[in-house]
Amino acid sequence: MTSRLARRCLVGAGALLLTLVAAASARAQGMFYAEEVKDGRVYVFNIKDNWERFKASGETGTGLTRLNAGPNGETVYADNETALELYFFKHGIKDVVVRPAPTVQRIEWRDGKTRITLGNNFYMELSNRIQPRFTYEMPDDSVTLPGTEAAGDGKPSFRIRRAKLKFEGWFYKPTLEYEFQANWTDVVNTPAAQIVEDANIDWDISKKKAFRVRFGQFKAPFGRQQLTSSGSQQFVDRAIQDARLNDARETGLALWGTLLTNKIDWRVMASNGNGRSQVLNDNAKFLYTGRVMWQAIGNTRMNQWGSGALLTEGDLGDSVNGPLLALAGQFSNNDRHFATTGNDLKNTTWALDYTFKYKGFATVGEYGDRKSEPETGREFHDKGLLLQASYAFKAPGIPGASFWELAFRYAKVDPSSIVDNNDRDEIGGALNYYYNRHNLKIQADYRQLKDDAANSGRGTTTKEFRLQTQFIF
Repeated sequence: MTSRLARRCLVGAGALLLTLVAAASARAQGMFYAEEVKDGRVYVFNIKDNWERFKASGETGTGLTRLNAGPNGETVYADNETALELYFFKHGIKDVVVRPAPTVQRIEWRDGKTRITLGNNFYMELSNRIQPRFTYEMPDDSVTLPGTEAAGDGKPSFRIRRAKLKFEGWFYKPTLEYEFQANWTDVVNTPAAQIVEDANIDWDISKKKAFRVRFGQFKAPFGRQQLTSSGSQQFVDRAIQDARLNDARETGLALWGTLLTNKIDWRVMASNGNGRSQVLNDNAKFLYTGRVMWQAIGNTRMNQWGSGALLTEGDLGDSVNGPLLALAGQFSNNDRHFATTGNDLKNTTWALDYTFKYKGFATVGEYGDRKSEPETGREFHDKGLLLQASYAFKAPGIPGASFWELAFRYAKVDPSSIVDNNDRDEIGGALNYYYNRHNLKIQADYRQLKDDAANSGRGTTTKEFRLQTQFIF
């Protein structure tokens, strides 16, 4: 009798232990267990709130259903895996409850971005970019700057040029990408919604990056310097021809992709044609843009809208596998007839550009020609040119991606072919120190802007010194 009693105690203790182990291994929310039979089905619960809701309303919520799993072939519903395990244990059923693999959750920081992975359905990169700047303006002797005493007096200023927050990544599957970027310094603009720079979704229909659809707000595919992020520039700002000729951010729809193993990058887009963060189109026409880039020498990644070695200025180790040369042609047509008075031109622009990188030497160039047709008046052309060259070398004694760089720029704009002596020229140089490429850098540039007589009644020459640091985190 004593041994029989001992065996019974051991069996009871073992059953209790197994129940505890099953519940603990399943990360149950407690030791609660309830079992109900309704309409020939068995309902088991490990979470008390679920059981009470079922008793009150008959609703089960999400859970697991096993057909013919009961001792007499009943269908069994369980509110989680633990409830099902406890039911099987209670009734001596030897079925195995397979638990889903735990969701992969990984957070890491690399090169200025916090990278978050949640299972197989979500990936996000979070980054902030800040550019504090000092500028010293030195106007022509005939020009008086606001806040100065006399013509020709210089003016120093501090400002935050850009302060951006960006989310990018994919959801559901890697072929469905998203992008959101805000620039906090634009909150004072009109409309205030211009704080939103990028907001779009991108679907790789081909699953091979050959044919993709991009919908929302982003940069129109026109102009190498415009497509190159302001965070990847060698000078503190883009050259004068960019604002004159290149389309910037637009709201619309684009088709794009890469072909021939990264040799051809093609993009076409239809958009409102009135800039970013606008509520409506301002006429019944669209801006149509298209661009084709050919990677003539080298083979580096091209399947990004505004980044990568071919859309980053300078050679900070980009040509480690050999020289890189890319050539591009682009087209833009923006019919603004019947839009805002004074901005009602029909503009048709053709442009060419290139980039070359090898062993620290880099050069970029752009040329554009735009035909403008006003609703009334004479047709005219305006043209813009940019040539930029640089040399970068590893910073001595500092490991990693640290470089010193010298850069030079010449840009020219002729704003109207029917007006003589109205050209504008920019010439300048830059000295840059990159602690970690463009992610953490200090830039200093000096430039001269020369306006011909038709711009001001007489020729003027303005000089400017700018010092800026950029940190991405």
